Amino acid sequence: MSRPPTTPPPVPAKNTSALATATEGAEPEDRLDTRFREIAARVPDRTAVTDACGSVTYGRLAEDAAAVTRVLRGHVSPGQPVALRAGRSRAALGGLLGILGAGASYLPVDPGYPRDRQRHLLDDSGTALVLTEGPPEPGETSLAQVGPLTLAARRPVPGAPALPPDTAYTIYTSGSTGLPKGCVVGHGHLLALLDAALPLFDTGADDVWTLFHSWSFDFSVWEIWGALLGGGRAVVVDRDTAADPEAFAQLLADEAVTVVNQVPSAFGNLVAETSATGIRLPALRHVVLGGEAMVPDDIRRWWAADTAPRASVTNMYGITETTVHVTHCPLTPDLLAAARPGRTPIGRPLPHLEVELRDAGGLLVGPGEPGEMWVGGAGVSHGYLGRHELTAERFPGEPGEPGEPGGPGRRYRSGDWAVADADGRLYYAGRMDGQVKLRGFRVELGEIEAELRAVPGVDGAACLLDDSGRIPALAAYLVADRAVVPPVRVRDALAGRLPAHMLPQRLHYLDRLPVTAHGKLDRDALLAGAVPGRDLGHDAPRTTKDGGHRAG
Repeated sequence: MSRPPTTPPPVPAKNTSALATATEGAEPEDRLDTRFREIAARVPDRTAVTDACGSVTYGRLAEDAAAVTRVLRGHVSPGQPVALRAGRSRAALGGLLGILGAGASYLPVDPGYPRDRQRHLLDDSGTALVLTEGPPEPGETSLAQVGPLTLAARRPVPGAPALPPDTAYTIYTSGSTGLPKGCVVGHGHLLALLDAALPLFDTGADDVWTLFHSWSFDFSVWEIWGALLGGGRAVVVDRDTAADPEAFAQLLADEAVTVVNQVPSAFGNLVAETSATGIRLPALRHVVLGGEAMVPDDIRRWWAADTAPRASVTNMYGITETTVHVTHCPLTPDLLAAARPGRTPIGRPLPHLEVELRDAGGLLVGPGEPGEMWVGGAGVSHGYLGRHELTAERFPGEPGEPGEPGGPGRRYRSGDWAVADADGRLYYAGRMDGQVKLRGFRVELGEIEAELRAVPGVDGAACLLDDSGRIPALAAYLVADRAVVPPVRVRDALAGRLPAHMLPQRLHYLDRLPVTAHGKLDRDALLAGAVPGRDLGHDAPRTTKDGGHRAG
């Protein structure tokens, strides 16, 4: 039965007064593009962005943005979405800044997405204008050319929902119905994050950030504005380099990068590459992890290799709906050693946010008890575009109160489990829906993955339920040399740690774990077999009639 806690359970924010309306994260005239122009006016000759084509100064980037703004003015209203259909480049970054300068908001559309998905994003958002690096698509009419970018018009779907005038961007996330849903984020939400989080890293004009992630993944938002609003330099990582750990590691060294942001799946590939090649990164000051549960063994290998002696490693749990980052957790060997298996340390809420842990009935839980993370504060976004019922469900007020947009008690229900220790530090415990059911047992895949990574010689691991055959089975994917880590060794190691129903029936050996365009583990590619590997055949263990596991 649900019960009230005996001690105050909310994990405190440093500034609880920031639980304000959705647009109170900054003054109305305080906008991202305004701050950028102020910096560009102060340091016009400082290098702002570097990509494969060269570098541009803050002054030149501001001019490129102003050219886009001039073309858009008269065509857009405040907050109106303009699609940015472009890969990572300095020209596309100028386009993004120009869209904001015109008072509009940007809708990132990855040109690598399937055409149907691109069309859904445009239709669902009611977008009438597209800034594209390629030629207009069928049904689009070219309006103007701005450098390498083309502004095109398209006929929007009638009855499209209007966006709040302070909207900065709308990013679409995966939906449980199979159709992505647009999350609407305002200037104030993002400025509140930057004002709260950047001082924790002491970054500034001397720092060099990578811009590694697709515009469609909100980690890119942190990378762009963390670099530019600090007066630093952004190094654009093109798609090919991002997919090649060796090329990426060399880029970090050549550009003397000081701040790198990575999804743990991609970071694991970087760790393996730098360990194998001996590439050193003496300039690196910060490694920021987010977007997935971190892999402690990858962190330990990174430290053991001493690849970047000056670099701190920080884990930041985050959600698109609460504007990129929620918590901040500097990692240490002692912290990792003390964490229980399956519970990832994610630290404390950022100063502009508050996290509460609640049970299934919405009641607060006490220290040590698992609960769903409810996030409140100045980073809580406007909600889902045109999805009023879903917004009300996922962005409630205090239990029993309506979740009015901008209400002071408004929260976002994350769907993620966490536990707080007696000192208020949070530990991520997995998705509420992160279990699979196999032969009547509920199986936590993260627990199996943790045990696979603990096998000596395994540099990375993933586990999935493969239900493509007649009998569903657990499939394990190992970044390991089969000759060094044969299947029998894996089976013996797991058999001593896991019950029979949690032992993988199939083992696959890979060169690296595949990642999506956003840098997250590509589980679909694993199941489809579209991964580079030494051996994509599987080794199915013999089982007893009751499903028990025997080593072969």
